[in-house]
Amino acid sequence: MTNEVILNFDLYRKFRSEYSPDNFHHVAFKTMQYEKMVSFYEKLFGCKPLYKSNDIAFLAFDEEHHRVAIANTKPGVDKLNFFVKKIAQFKEWLNRSTPSAVGLDHISYQLNPIDKWFEFYLKAKERGLMPYWTINHGWITGMYYKDPDGNLIEIFFEHWKNEEDFKHEVSARGFPEEPVGTNMDIDILYDMFKKGESFENLTKKGNTVPEGKKPVAGIQAAINMRKKFK
Repeated sequence: MTNEVILNFDLYRKFRSEYSPDNFHHVAFKTMQYEKMVSFYEKLFGCKPLYKSNDIAFLAFDEEHHRVAIANTKPGVDKLNFFVKKIAQFKEWLNRSTPSAVGLDHISYQLNPIDKWFEFYLKAKERGLMPYWTINHGWITGMYYKDPDGNLIEIFFEHWKNEEDFKHEVSARGFPEEPVGTNMDIDILYDMFKKGESFENLTKKGNTVPEGKKPVAGIQAAINMRKKFK
């Protein structure tokens, strides 16, 4: 395996594969915690059901017929024989309780500009939802919510204002050298925002770390999601 690094700025706003679909439409989950999962996405995005039964829900949060689908697998698991059912329950617990080395990492949603991003955070907080992980990726800043099954949902804003600004922001903030980013404290960041801190400083890596401390960065930031600094 070669250590080749690819960085192609020219794709942004200019590339469309000949096999590209019109847009990304919805995500679908299988769960043994059906009501908790439906409730979580209703709270997070203000979803309403296009259709909901004891078996499946199709949830909408905009003009599309649905953006989230949730299937209830517990009735089917309950009908399995004792041994197979215990294996299924153990796998479900393992999925929620331990880090995964394989599989989907997160689903991401864009929310620009920064004030709309903070508004989402504050309103979600009022509904009892707090981000599990907050990180400055260098070119975007994201807050990640964890659903009852352990799936991560990212809400991010971009660090550039326009297409011309894109290349400069991505290269100047050290993204190619360190693409994961640094963990940060969203409440400190919001205080900085309220005090009128410049956008450049609001999007600077390590900007919420106390003096004399270092931010948790890179792969360690992804492994130690809850740790803000060291």
